[in-house]
Amino acid sequence: MKKLFYTMAFVVMGITASYAQKPGKERATAEQRAEKMANALQQKLSLTADQKQKIQQIELDRIKKNDEWRTQDRTAIKGKMEERKAFFKANQEKIDAILTADQKKTLAASRDEMRDKMKDRKGGKGPRGQRPGKGTPPPPPANN
Repeated sequence: MKKLFYTMAFVVMGITASYAQKPGKERATAEQRAEKMANALQQKLSLTADQKQKIQQIELDRIKKNDEWRTQDRTAIKGKMEERKAFFKANQEKIDAILTADQKKTLAASRDEMRDKMKDRKGGKGPRGQRPGKGTPPPPPANN
């Protein structure tokens, strides 16, 4: 009985150790992430090769700038939030300038869908200043 117990314990420890040694998922390079985004937009919006190349370059610039911001000090990031918002808005405008009217509509619908998903994921808390308990009444209960 002891031999069986020790054998089982040894097997479990061996399996656990083998899982612990698997390398983690490596993060894709900026170029790979930009290409992935361009490919996704190409599938969704039926982009031409020229449109895809331009969007891929815009995305690459955005990803590199975002990575640069992430490596900065946290206080510096908070101070540059307006700069970041303006940068992202400018990138959206650059992409919109490349697309046709139908592609713009599809992308706008996709962006709206993503915003809705993010609201659902956050629990629909709304803006920070309007949370219950901070001077505003709580929302009425949902009738299901």
